[in-house]
Amino acid sequence: MGGNVIVMEPSTGNILAMATYPDYNPNEPFIPNDATLEQWYHAEPEKRNQLLYEMWRNTAVQSTFEPGSTFKFITAAAALEEGVATMHAPGVFFCSGTERSSNVEISCWRRHNPHGHQSLNEAFAGSCNPAFIQLGRKIGARTLYDYFEAFGFFDRTGASLYAESNSVFHNIDTIVDVELATMSFGQRLDITPLQLITAISAIANDGVLMQPNIVDRVRDTNTNVVTVTDPIEVRQVLSSRTAELLMEMSEYTITDGTGSRASVPGFVVGGKSGTSEPPVGREEEGFIASFVGLSPVIDTELVVLVIIYNPTAGNHHGGQVAGPVVSQILSDILIYRGSSTNVTMGAPQTTNALARELTILPDVRNRTIAEARRLLPSFTVHVYGEEDEDTTIVTDQLPHPGVNLFGGANIFLSTENNNTRMSETVPNLRGMSLTQARNALASRNLNITFTGQGVVMHQEPPLGSNVPQGTVVNVRLMPQTEVY
Repeated sequence: MGGNVIVMEPSTGNILAMATYPDYNPNEPFIPNDATLEQWYHAEPEKRNQLLYEMWRNTAVQSTFEPGSTFKFITAAAALEEGVATMHAPGVFFCSGTERSSNVEISCWRRHNPHGHQSLNEAFAGSCNPAFIQLGRKIGARTLYDYFEAFGFFDRTGASLYAESNSVFHNIDTIVDVELATMSFGQRLDITPLQLITAISAIANDGVLMQPNIVDRVRDTNTNVVTVTDPIEVRQVLSSRTAELLMEMSEYTITDGTGSRASVPGFVVGGKSGTSEPPVGREEEGFIASFVGLSPVIDTELVVLVIIYNPTAGNHHGGQVAGPVVSQILSDILIYRGSSTNVTMGAPQTTNALARELTILPDVRNRTIAEARRLLPSFTVHVYGEEDEDTTIVTDQLPHPGVNLFGGANIFLSTENNNTRMSETVPNLRGMSLTQARNALASRNLNITFTGQGVVMHQEPPLGSNVPQGTVVNVRLMPQTEVY
């Protein structure tokens, strides 16, 4: 068993902490640690040197691993940025427990209790492999590789750390369906832990990739002159809007998905679990459990990556093995740094920050469908039936103009030939956070507005109401201690 921990500041790329296990005492670097002591005493000189090099090896930088489902951040990013999928479109993906690819049956971790129909948000939070295989096919190998390159996976990060390794990917020209499938959820490819946290930090940094940096400043002991290392921006990988959606998905993974054990009371946390199985023929290496946590979800200060190799505690799932470690690390650092909670304790929220994301819905009536789509770039537009979008006029819209909505809200357009209105049942939102309520409504093609901060105390229309798709449900939030 072994492990890595890296803590990064996404806005600068600064590496705030890095540790590996098994470790050694830097003050006595030629004395083996307990893991190699017995081997040491019985080894020949050449073997002794090899044991020392292995002991000194910084596996977070010099070793590669299969990232597993933490890599779903990258596949989801490509899908959202390319418009291949939207966050909340319901039932786009289907999990029967397995997915067949090139006559190979690939299992979901919930094979015996399949996820069924899912949105992208639900598939990400539930870490569903079949859904991401389907998503990978929609994106295509060459487009995925474009994003792998943009996120920096084909190059060393340039962090000035000794003997940094590079990734191992399939040759793009030889990829077949099964390889596209496995790399869509982070297996049968090898990257370094440093490459992974650097890429995910780009998502936390409004889509901007930063070069990792290990040295904050250098002081000349002769002149006392201090040279500060400036952050180095590599490139804009994603739009800020796509990055926001991914961060929102990561928060939902903590509140409603496989990342619940990485939550930190009083703080807004996002994250993604990862579990990768050993390659065929290397079963002795065991599973790899990992988790990446981010906090806060908006204006993120910290990204924490924990990797545990070959866990021996009887469980190998990243959310259950590595998630609690991330929770403890984030809790200690956020409190130490004096980070603001921005929330009611015990009820993680991002209501103040999310309020800045609201956009006034314009009036698109009496315009063509094509014109309406151009005026609604931040929303998900639905039109029933087949229409010539360049000539067909919009006669009505739901929600009606002037309401403040989140980006991605569902807008339904009616035309003279088709004014169909499908209905949905309003779910019970009481006790939910704003993000939970928003996701619950979006999965039913309903929208949300809110007042207050905390958890949902009141909703209108009430639970059980049958309303047209696109209806806006108004919720009132209060601190949790005032609700219960």
